[in-house]
Amino acid sequence: MGSDAAPADQQVMITSWDGEGLKGECMDLYEGVYNRAGLSDLFSEPLTRMTKDFGVIPGTALGWDCSADGKVWTFHIDPNLKWNDGTAVTAADYVETFRYSADPKHAWDFTWYWNGIIKNYTEATKGTVTLDQVGVRVGSVPTDFEVETVDPVPYLPAMMLYSWPLNKVALNKYGSGKYNINVSTSVTSGPYYLAEWQPDRRFVVKANPKYTGALKPNITTQISNVVRGGSNFLRYQANEVDSTEVTSPAEIALVNADPELSRQFATNPQDFRTYYMFFDINTKPWDNLKLRQALAKAVDREGIIDAVLRPLAIPAYSWLAPGFPDANQEALKPIQAFDPAGAKRLLAEAGYPDGRGFPKTTLYIRGSAQVDKDVCQALTAGFKQVLNIDLTLENLDQPSFMAKLNAKPTQIAVGWLSYGMDYFDATNMLGVWLSGGRHSWKNDEFDRLVKQGGVMTTEPAKRSEMMMQAEKILVEDCVGIFVYHKLAGFLYKPYLKGEILTPNSFGYTGLQWPGFGTATLAIPQLYISNDVSKFR
Repeated sequence: MGSDAAPADQQVMITSWDGEGLKGECMDLYEGVYNRAGLSDLFSEPLTRMTKDFGVIPGTALGWDCSADGKVWTFHIDPNLKWNDGTAVTAADYVETFRYSADPKHAWDFTWYWNGIIKNYTEATKGTVTLDQVGVRVGSVPTDFEVETVDPVPYLPAMMLYSWPLNKVALNKYGSGKYNINVSTSVTSGPYYLAEWQPDRRFVVKANPKYTGALKPNITTQISNVVRGGSNFLRYQANEVDSTEVTSPAEIALVNADPELSRQFATNPQDFRTYYMFFDINTKPWDNLKLRQALAKAVDREGIIDAVLRPLAIPAYSWLAPGFPDANQEALKPIQAFDPAGAKRLLAEAGYPDGRGFPKTTLYIRGSAQVDKDVCQALTAGFKQVLNIDLTLENLDQPSFMAKLNAKPTQIAVGWLSYGMDYFDATNMLGVWLSGGRHSWKNDEFDRLVKQGGVMTTEPAKRSEMMMQAEKILVEDCVGIFVYHKLAGFLYKPYLKGEILTPNSFGYTGLQWPGFGTATLAIPQLYISNDVSKFR
């Protein structure tokens, strides 16, 4: 902590948890992802963590290694880690947790994450193999956790950001992970322990005095007050919470107009989401590369962001956002960069000089979000101004849009969509464009690069180069016009301090994904300064 740190009894962080329509039934990811309460996943730690510059580093695992065939990973757990009942954290805790998640009787709501990754995991969730056949086991020593995969998975350490273990003994004793919602039965190996569980009022955790890990907390108490509806922005202004996400245009306008709030505002990508316009290149006239290129170069991304999105977006000239693995936006930027003269030339070469003869076209938008309407109106206005072509906009509800998109052949020739990561690897984002996937585009070299590179565990530099080559093919073929990468906006009270909040190497600010928890280095860095007395 800095010299300006408040006394220990003032190291109290207050947030809120919106219980509108939610039950808050557990505190651990492997009990339930979508029904977790506030302050979850603080009672154990994952095998790996992420730095604020998006580097994957050791968590409870001091290191890991992979077999020659790329299918067996061994994570070497720190032997000094203890549960607060005095027992050691071992690989058996992780084995029991992963088996529990695959148990069809548990019906975990996040099984898709490991389906097709861990050997026999999918089969276990369907009840066609027993849980002891799932590809997780204790290695040659009690602190070696082995994971056997279906195929080589070079990004498995990154996936292990989601590997918080439950306590094996407690899980077997109580039959579920809900032992952690009762103060008298809760067991923790993490930096905090459960002090209060009042799902109609608040959740409270306090620093674990028996903690033996690397994330010694500066903040001694965290309080998450249960709210239902209302505005967290107003709660922030009333000093009822220490931080909040800012989402609505009205709130953004207030932040932009207030110098003090602007200084407290931070932005970062969270799920590295890209918004884009796409084409079915099997449908005329979109089989014409020059036409697609013309539209791509007619998009003034900076202008659209200034008019509609700032500060919650950055221009997208490629598919992968800056900071995501193997992103290469600066090198790819010239391909789709705004160039009105070049766009007009390409349109003429495509056979539509000054827009003459351009067919009637509808741009379909998924959903009814106002921001999507505004951006697409700006897009079509730009096409009219630069190319003298008209596109009609039509909104479809999500089920209708996806049904049309996924029809074979697809029923959407031109559409507007977004996609954000499921796991932190280029194969996840690039995989959307593989043949037979979401889009009708097919490129054999792209498929080869992503699929062959995707399973390469021994040559990381070569693998990265293959991912970058694949993205270049995608951008050059202009099957998508990549318009912007979404940013999330957060307010942090000025008494929240720590290196973790400062800009990272990509210029993003605030708590980066995955946030304030044991999967990052935020806990030992964040603290409350003595300025807190001016607000509370």
